[in-house]
Amino acid sequence: MSQPAIVIARKVDVDDVHHRVAAICARLAADHAALVELTRDVLDGELWAEGGIRSPKHWLVVRAGLSPAHAADVLALARRAQELPEALDAMGEGRLGLDQAAVIARHVPAAYSRQATELAELATVPQLRRSLSRYAFDEGAQPEAPEEPGTPALSPQTERARLSMSTVDGRFHLSYSAPASVAALVEAALREAKDALFQAGTKEASLADGLAEVARRSLAQVDGTARASRFRIYVHLDTDGGWIRRGGRLPSAMTDALTCDGILQPVWETNGTPVNVGRAQRVVPDRTRRLVESRDQGCRYPGCTVTGHVEAHHLVHWRNGGRTDLDHLISLCPFHHDRHHEGEFSISGSPATPGGLTFWARGGWPLQPLAPRGSPARVGAPPAGPACWTGPTGERLQTRHLCLAVNPPDPSDAPSADSDVGQPATNSRSPESNRWTSVSSV
Repeated sequence: MSQPAIVIARKVDVDDVHHRVAAICARLAADHAALVELTRDVLDGELWAEGGIRSPKHWLVVRAGLSPAHAADVLALARRAQELPEALDAMGEGRLGLDQAAVIARHVPAAYSRQATELAELATVPQLRRSLSRYAFDEGAQPEAPEEPGTPALSPQTERARLSMSTVDGRFHLSYSAPASVAALVEAALREAKDALFQAGTKEASLADGLAEVARRSLAQVDGTARASRFRIYVHLDTDGGWIRRGGRLPSAMTDALTCDGILQPVWETNGTPVNVGRAQRVVPDRTRRLVESRDQGCRYPGCTVTGHVEAHHLVHWRNGGRTDLDHLISLCPFHHDRHHEGEFSISGSPATPGGLTFWARGGWPLQPLAPRGSPARVGAPPAGPACWTGPTGERLQTRHLCLAVNPPDPSDAPSADSDVGQPATNSRSPESNRWTSVSSV
């Protein structure tokens, strides 16, 4: 049996590779720091709220071409930028990577940011996740979690559950009060439905979405045509628009959305009096719907990860003569289907190919990752050399010996020379333990 080939790497080759890797990592870290600063401006001005964009994370996925995980890391750093200046400075100088800094943003209180950053420059991401997520920080330095307001008992445990529903100004209001045992059952059902939506791809699903999902499941399980028709929601249409029973006339955008994907049942009238009801039929036949869903494999909006519970949408609205065939239908999740009919964005192109559709924001610009303009050269990039980026040492991290000190006091907060004796204790560094210990002024 022949021996495997042995590749002998010369030292000059290895050093060159290390030099190039260090230069690339330094530039990448600095670019990520610039992206974090830009994201801070986007959050402060709420500039992410474009047509169809669900959240700041979704904006980064669409505009920056990031994965949802990296978008979440950038957001975590942007929201804590004022608390973690050392981490942002290290990124800007090309000494700390995005993934390393993101671990600090998720686990380290602001009071420990300095030494946590020093540790992060020398440790790998798995080492940081294991050590910082389990580190016993001082309870006083932990970020204060908002306390959940206590829910007062609305009624004794023996009182029956109560529910009231009303519609005011086009909004449905629901109020529910029940004993704790029944409420636990309802809450578990809502959370299970919310989790089902999350698993299907609706990452921003809320408990309110879970309630709507429970309602959809219940109506989908109704047996028998006669019983199902009793619980069907009817939207009455005419040449002027549509309306729902016991409600006012619907906006045209809502009527367009409802007629995109539903069941039609004609009613003949004579002199304004209904005289006959026709046979019900789906706007989009089941066979066509299955072909559209099989082709699209989920919502077609850029960056949307929803793969289940999608709706068929007519590229040309059905009320305006849009055709119900494979070339004129696409799959959209309920959120983006509603946003489109509200005018947040428009759609053009052909759905036959993966890149055949273009989504346009309300302002007229395409919703897609932004391509760089002009020369790819970076402005203000760190020097292309290993001086900035050193990277993890690769040594074993002994977490039992890990001891992070609180940040030193700000010099601007130091007491003046003529301050009274007996001031509160200040922080001073102990060279023996390399920690910041408390001493009293004398």
